[in-house]
Amino acid sequence: MVESHIISAPRHTSGYPGRQADCLAALRPAVADLAASSQDSVVAAMGGEMTGELLTLAHEAQGAGWSFDEAREAIEKLAREYEGAKGTIFD
Repeated sequence: MVESHIISAPRHTSGYPGRQADCLAALRPAVADLAASSQDSVVAAMGGEMTGELLTLAHEAQGAGWSFDEAREAIEKLAREYEGAKGTIFD
């Protein structure tokens, strides 16, 4: 990754309404940087594959209090959003 971002922790340790949105927000800056520096990782994330950089990011999210599955799902969703937004430039 180009730069390390501080990943925000969840508001509560257990599930709560809006937790998925909070996880997306916590990982958005790091995924954006990863997308800018490693297109292969973004493509891999869209396909559900966790490359080394993606695994590192998911483990960093775990350290902040998110589950690995929450982080993985958020990374995949953010990768698809990034690619979708990039495609609109050419529409």
